[in-house]
Amino acid sequence: MEHKTADRPNWKRVKDRHFEVTHKKNSCFKGKVTVIHLKQVSEPLVVHYKDHDVCIADNGYTWLQHFPEGEKYTITTVLDSYGKVVQFYIDMCMDHGVNEDGIPWFDDLYLDIVILPDKELFLLDDNELMEAFDKGDINDKDMKLAHETAQKIISKYKNGEFEHLETCIEHAEEWYREKRFV
Repeated sequence: MEHKTADRPNWKRVKDRHFEVTHKKNSCFKGKVTVIHLKQVSEPLVVHYKDHDVCIADNGYTWLQHFPEGEKYTITTVLDSYGKVVQFYIDMCMDHGVNEDGIPWFDDLYLDIVILPDKELFLLDDNELMEAFDKGDINDKDMKLAHETAQKIISKYKNGEFEHLETCIEHAEEWYREKRFV
């Protein structure tokens, strides 16, 4: 399992950035929210999902990552330079918290979900999850947690009940208006 921090300190593509952490609470969400505003990147990052080529990192893009308390996932909302949502990226994780420097972290369980603005959903990296299991990096319980968490999210999303995405959009709009949390 890979331990990751929200500030992504080893992201070599990013040459200049703004990073901040805040705590948010409303009727649907309670937890930490981080922002990485990509002021300058060495080159754009484009990913391919089925029939979609999606730019997820370029000059002026913003990544907001939500760490909902009590959940086994994080949600990264990627905004383009105009504040438009490019994708939601949901990492299944063993746990998440905050380190001694106040930076949120998560223990990545490899399995991910991407939701595009056209509502198309992709389950990603099941092969990485299986490789980690085969190598002994995770156990059966961890693998089951990743799959159950992903299925719960997919089911809620398909039923129109995954309210955290609306919260992500609200926070993204707030941040984009001010270029900071107020």
